[in-house]
Amino acid sequence: MKSLADAPGAWSETPRRARRLSPFALFLVLVAALWTLAYVGFALSEDILAWDVRYAYSPAAEHVLDGDSPYPALDDPILEDQKGYVYPPQLLFLLVPLTFLPVDVTALLVAGAMLVLVGLTLWILGIRDVRCYAVSLLWMPVASGVLLANVSIPLALAVALVWRYRELVWPPAFALGLAVSAKLLLWPMFVWMLVTRRLRAGVFALGIGLAVTFIAWAAIGFDGLTGYPSLLRRLSEIQSENSYSLVGMAAALGLPDLAGRALTFAVGGALVLACVVLARRGDESRSFTCAVGATLALSPIVWLHYLVLLLVPVAIARPRLSPLWFLPVLLWMSPRPGYAEGYKTFLPALVATAMLAALLARPGAGRLAGEPA
Repeated sequence: MKSLADAPGAWSETPRRARRLSPFALFLVLVAALWTLAYVGFALSEDILAWDVRYAYSPAAEHVLDGDSPYPALDDPILEDQKGYVYPPQLLFLLVPLTFLPVDVTALLVAGAMLVLVGLTLWILGIRDVRCYAVSLLWMPVASGVLLANVSIPLALAVALVWRYRELVWPPAFALGLAVSAKLLLWPMFVWMLVTRRLRAGVFALGIGLAVTFIAWAAIGFDGLTGYPSLLRRLSEIQSENSYSLVGMAAALGLPDLAGRALTFAVGGALVLACVVLARRGDESRSFTCAVGATLALSPIVWLHYLVLLLVPVAIARPRLSPLWFLPVLLWMSPRPGYAEGYKTFLPALVATAMLAALLARPGAGRLAGEPA
């Protein structure tokens, strides 16, 4: 019995050698398009499309225009409502031009941009199977990233750029430097660069990240800088035990916070160690997969949209459609973006673990995505 990867591809040849979509590919494209239009339209009608831009980023950008601090106080209830801006200030300067537009227009523009970035991520990695593009739109982490319009999808693009241009210096340096400056979540990528002997790119990425962050803080007069670490700690206190992270899963089992953080350190540390060992064996793709997995395991806060990062290692190892591509679709059984609840707290981790196990079991058949054909 043939697998999906061995089945007729997304394209079927005609006698004139023109390409057309196969029936299965056409079905997937139609379902993905209708599903995407449905949830985007519903979210727009309910004023929740591009939630983070609508309720956190844009108000913070307006505060910057008014000369005020974009950061909430530690006791501000908007932190619990997930409406507080908690990123470094450089993101706000990208949104300042959009503050002059009606909020629904901004939401549509940003949500559309997120969908484009998902496609661009796959294209950069060498994915030419249209079925993969369609199934990726059915991923709950992708939909969550579109609905919230936060930095998760751009971070996935940055990770894809790091892999695609890994033999160069400046493209991965800029991609990783800008990504880590926006969210420190991706710091295990520096470990991967170090152990694969891409020291120059890693050093330049660190320098670019520090420079961008310094310039952005300077542009707002370093307003909120001294209290920023406390803000991140406060955010972790509020959200970590209610998220899909290892800390959150431990809390759901009734374990103390210390147990959750110890588990985070153990699992994340094991993935970082595996990244080092595989790199020394010359297995760059699986080493890279471990680095991506470590970014998720080591984060005290994990929401569904964080798992969009797994799109990159899946595309690297499975450049054609396979059953692995469908696993994140199961996450639609999780609650909508918000706090995790009950047994559903464990579902994202189970899906992520199954995907990482499949990717690490073997690199995948054929060429790696992102490699020249």
